[in-house]
Amino acid sequence: MSEFLLILLWYSPAVALLLISPLFVMYYQLSSYQFKGFISTIIRQIKRIIKTGVIAFIASFLICYISGSLAGLGGAWEVLAPIIGILAMGYAGYKIGKFIYTGREGKSSLNITARVKRFYVVYAIVLFLIFYVLKKIVPIMGLNALPTLFSPIWIILSAILVWPVERLIYELYFQDAKRILKERDDILVIGVTGSFGKTSVKFFMQTVLSQKYNVLCTRDSRNTPMGVATCIREDIMPSHNIFIAELGARHRGDIKELCRLLSPKIGVLTSVGPQHLETFGSIDAIKQTKYDLIRALPSDGFAVFGEDHAIVHTLYEQTKIPKVIAGDNGEDIWAEDLAEEGTETCFTICSKDGRRIPVRMHLRGAHYVNNALIAVAVAIKLGLSDRQIMYGVELLTPIRHRFKIETGEDGVHRINNGFNANPVSSSQTLAELGKPNYEGRRIIITPGFVELGFEEERYNKELGMQIASVADVVLLIGKKRTEPIAEGLIKAGFPSEAIHVFDSLKEANEYYETIKARGDYVLYENDLPDHYSEV
Repeated sequence: MSEFLLILLWYSPAVALLLISPLFVMYYQLSSYQFKGFISTIIRQIKRIIKTGVIAFIASFLICYISGSLAGLGGAWEVLAPIIGILAMGYAGYKIGKFIYTGREGKSSLNITARVKRFYVVYAIVLFLIFYVLKKIVPIMGLNALPTLFSPIWIILSAILVWPVERLIYELYFQDAKRILKERDDILVIGVTGSFGKTSVKFFMQTVLSQKYNVLCTRDSRNTPMGVATCIREDIMPSHNIFIAELGARHRGDIKELCRLLSPKIGVLTSVGPQHLETFGSIDAIKQTKYDLIRALPSDGFAVFGEDHAIVHTLYEQTKIPKVIAGDNGEDIWAEDLAEEGTETCFTICSKDGRRIPVRMHLRGAHYVNNALIAVAVAIKLGLSDRQIMYGVELLTPIRHRFKIETGEDGVHRINNGFNANPVSSSQTLAELGKPNYEGRRIIITPGFVELGFEEERYNKELGMQIASVADVVLLIGKKRTEPIAEGLIKAGFPSEAIHVFDSLKEANEYYETIKARGDYVLYENDLPDHYSEV
């Protein structure tokens, strides 16, 4: 009995590792299960990881060493000491895991999917083998705590081992979704991609096209092959005429893979900009990857572009299949007579064939107008009447976390732009906030941009300079990360006493509560992912 309990005590740090792991597995999940992204996160969070490992090691070493020593005294201690040690190890692992997971300034949580469950099965086996081998090499109680120092390494090893299984499951889901679409040749598939604006345009298209068709689009911001495949397998009904899929990309080839699944007939390219530069490496790589959607269209397909008078316009000009470009001063579809009235925008949709459609939209901002024009371009192609388009545009609503204004009982107007922060969209947002109809103080809360690679510092400095022309008070999240923003603010002549830096969004919000006033406009510009947090 005592020997069996000592064996359990030897393996007890493995239980602690399992209890500590959710935060690190969440980092892996937030990195889209990409090894490169996960390793980058480990490097960013190295202080937290080292601290966690050291605490876990010290706790495990003391518990195992003391329990093992007491068991060696004989008598009742042979049974009692290992039992106490095992329970103490479980409690220590639980407390450490709970502290690092719930004690952080976090917005995300580990999503317990089937994939995560499979990962944990492999992770448990890996930990068992590690402790088994260690017992064969150095069977000294206390040294069995050593593996607790290297939790991320065991997670990476487990992820590598489970990868072939995940790849097989991925291909099965992928092929099943592809089969469903192939059998439903009555469904028109529309793909929409872009560095920014794709989620808004997707939902805008769904709203407008629903005035004539039964339209399904991918859920929320799901834009990966597995996310799109899941939507196809679970959501498509016999009554659907149109399926709109959002196509996301962090690496070269991502759009090609999605097009291999979808075989879209209509492709919408909203924008090309410095989003995910960290993984793409260059703007040209982003441009070529986004344009893969247009390349995948058949000769009788239809391409829609969002006018930017820059990269997208160049791609529009080189496209040979039927095409249209829509947006501010677009060649094919554009807006005239634009007027903002309170929270509404009125304008006339114009097309080069002479069509003029006066519309009212319960949204304000040039970016909303451009996104609506892109959606209307598809609607015109698919034969919607002027009345259907007018009604569809009037039904458009703001997308969650994308320049959504909410006024609280305290009279403060809070603008959530958490999911839409990149250099181009942020510039558009700040231009909108700078308009004179936003009366009252303008407070901007931001951690800046992420995933911009070597250009990140430059873009954050430019962000600071742009904020300086709009804001009255600036609350920055993360001292180290926001140094370039503060530098840009000061360079643009913004008063240093109006710049405040905090470790977390929670602290920034608590500070704002002490200075808030009715009529304030508070812009939350970017919602920093947990694996980028400095806290």
